[in-house]
Amino acid sequence: MKTKNLTRYTYENTDFQGWRVSIQRCGRIITRYFSDLQYGSEEESKAAAVEYRDAVLANMNAHRNDLPDYMDQELEHVQQLLKEKSAGFNLHHGPQRGV
Repeated sequence: MKTKNLTRYTYENTDFQGWRVSIQRCGRIITRYFSDLQYGSEEESKAAAVEYRDAVLANMNAHRNDLPDYMDQELEHVQQLLKEKSAGFNLHHGPQRGV
C-alpha cells in the first residue's frame, strides 16, 4: 500500500494512535484521522485511511474543473463529522457522499 498523504501517529503520551490523511489542493487542506481504537487495529485503521484518501483523490480528479468548490464541500463534510463526533455520535464508517 502506498503511504502518500498518510502519517502514522504512535505517541506513548497521547490518547490517539492511528493514521492521519492530509491532502492539500487549491490552498485548502483536508485532514482526517483514523484511530486504531475506533477501527479495531492498526491495519484496519490504515485500510480505512487509504480507502478514504483514494476516494478523495479520485473525486478530486473527477472534479478537476471545479476543484476549489469540491475541496470546500469536502472540508464542510469533514467539519460536520467532527461536530457529530463531539455531540457523541458513533462515526465508525468510511468515505461519505460517494467519496
